[in-house]
Amino acid sequence: MKMIAIPGYGSLELENLVLDLNGTLTESGDFIPGVLDDLKKLKAHGFKIYILSGDTRGTLKQAFPKFSGVEPIVTKTALDKRAFVESIGAERTVCVGNGNIDVEMFKAARLSICTVQAEGATTQAILEADIVVIHIKHAFEILLDPKKLIATLRC
Repeated sequence: MKMIAIPGYGSLELENLVLDLNGTLTESGDFIPGVLDDLKKLKAHGFKIYILSGDTRGTLKQAFPKFSGVEPIVTKTALDKRAFVESIGAERTVCVGNGNIDVEMFKAARLSICTVQAEGATTQAILEADIVVIHIKHAFEILLDPKKLIATLRC
């Protein structure tokens, strides 16, 4: 992604997209309709995509033969997620999630987005996020349209 200057906020140069699985990309273990297509658009837009999950439902490894170019990574704790984000370059990373296990990666990442969908979101995740949306598709739309990102974050 190219450099985006946001008045009063600073500049963003995001290249990594780190996503939680359960409650973010899926509901009750099933992919939210349209998510896989949106991931392809984001990949074409230049994002390196990573899926991190505590794998509560045990579906992480089976879910991703459907989508090439994304390696699912099991992370058991919030600190595991944070360490992964730091290892790929937190200053160029946007994280999307909804739970307590996502809070530490939200703290590390340059940009964090909390989704509040059917499975809900924790208060801590909402408070730590830079942006809160009601659906994952809205998070993807913001990332694909820099003007939406600027409109939301400018001071």
